Amino acid sequence: MKLLAALILLTVSGLTMPGLGCSGAPTTKPPTEAPESTTPAHAAKSSHDAALERALASVAAESDGIVAVSVLHLGNGTRASLHGDRRSPMMSVFKLPLAIVALSMIDEGELRLDQDVPISESELRPVSPIAEAWHQGAHSVTIETLLVRTIQDSDNTAGDKLVALEGGGQAITARLRRLGIMNVDIGEQEIEMFARLGCPGAARPADGWTMPAIKACPAPTKAVQLAAAQHELERSPNSATTDGLVDMLAALDGPAIPGRRDWLRDTLAGTKTGPARLKGLLPEGTRVEHKTGTGDDIDGLNLATNDVGVITLPDGSRVAIAVLIAGSRQDRASRERLIARLARTVWDRFAR
Repeated sequence: MKLLAALILLTVSGLTMPGLGCSGAPTTKPPTEAPESTTPAHAAKSSHDAALERALASVAAESDGIVAVSVLHLGNGTRASLHGDRRSPMMSVFKLPLAIVALSMIDEGELRLDQDVPISESELRPVSPIAEAWHQGAHSVTIETLLVRTIQDSDNTAGDKLVALEGGGQAITARLRRLGIMNVDIGEQEIEMFARLGCPGAARPADGWTMPAIKACPAPTKAVQLAAAQHELERSPNSATTDGLVDMLAALDGPAIPGRRDWLRDTLAGTKTGPARLKGLLPEGTRVEHKTGTGDDIDGLNLATNDVGVITLPDGSRVAIAVLIAGSRQDRASRERLIARLARTVWDRFAR
């Protein structure tokens, strides 16, 4: 059962750990307020930065996993990409496109931020402040609370509830396409992945998976467990390319959710998870609007360690970066440090 408990925590995003310092950091303090929208990257002439790409590849080579990283300067369109067209599991990064879809629906009058949403016991998930509040008697929340908890705390109850409110994976992915967001796919609630890892081969209950049903499954053997993990690495229904993710971040500077753009940016800037990732080696006070995603270790194999966001540079310009690390056997601190070094490489390239 201890092993099963670890499995159902697969998508815990970014446990808090002290941020890492950096030597030789610029003394200029970047702005802490979101700047006015600059020219969207999709409207700017894109240029390929081969030198930055080589620098990113040099850092990524220190990982034993597959490191996909893409960078897009949102002002001048400069790009760099390493394995940027490779699909990788998003894990809890999938909650960012969920938030974009929800805010699009709010802009179009289909939902309201202050709309009250009931939560049933069967919808409760692990790693969830909303589930904790439910057990204290708070059996409904507003959509705004769902969104804040989904982004800033990586709340799994909130994320899966948003999938249901938005009509399921097929409808969500279709709306992303209508918003011009490509190569970011959502296929299901996270509880389906919990079940594949905790109850591999078991038939789905007629009324759907719940956490008690998953906990009742016999613990899988090591071989079966690793086979299930390999399936997630290769064919996760909630997957994306890093090129697609930075283009998604660029879409937020365009017409995707014009009425809620600043709200989402400010909410992402308040993310509590993953302080040692994109933010880890940047100067103190740097504004980073980001969403993390993390897979648990399965017999020493980490499914994913991810961070995706926008860094505000000292001159007020903004650069999108997406890092997805799949299938590494290095420890968590090493994986997070690598993400931090990639972000610092981008900072050193553009923060002049």
